[in-house]
Amino acid sequence: MRTLLFAFVLMALPFVPAQAQNYVGISGGLMTYSAGSTDLDSQGFTVLAGGQFDPLIAVEFSYSSHSSVEVGSNNYKASVMALSAIVRSPGEGFEPFLRFGLARGDSDIEGSPDDGTEDGVIYGIGADFSLNYNSSLRLEYVETDLDGSESNRLSFGTIYRF
Repeated sequence: MRTLLFAFVLMALPFVPAQAQNYVGISGGLMTYSAGSTDLDSQGFTVLAGGQFDPLIAVEFSYSSHSSVEVGSNNYKASVMALSAIVRSPGEGFEPFLRFGLARGDSDIEGSPDDGTEDGVIYGIGADFSLNYNSSLRLEYVETDLDGSESNRLSFGTIYRF
């Protein structure tokens, strides 16, 4: 059910009122995912879509996928979906922000009884560095505290506003 909610929010973003500034982005970086006694350290990517309703507040949907890692004969995969509020300090060229929201993690670890879906919270800190009116570079550190597992990511990417 929550997956449908996330999908609905993502589809509704283009219909946000005209005064909102919508954006999409992609980033990549270092990620960790811990479920029970299993730790997954990998690279991965994050795609996001958001709407900036006010110079201080934005709402953002993100999906982070950890790259598949093979250790011995076992495959390890994990992903995190999140719906977050972004509270930023507007500036010229540099906009630091805080992230708070709800998250759902999904782990697929062969041979582990800890496979499954966990719900929790996501929080982090980052900054957007403006290149021009429509695009920015983003540096971000995010922690996700899920029920029984956790995920962290340090990522660098780009944002495009339309």
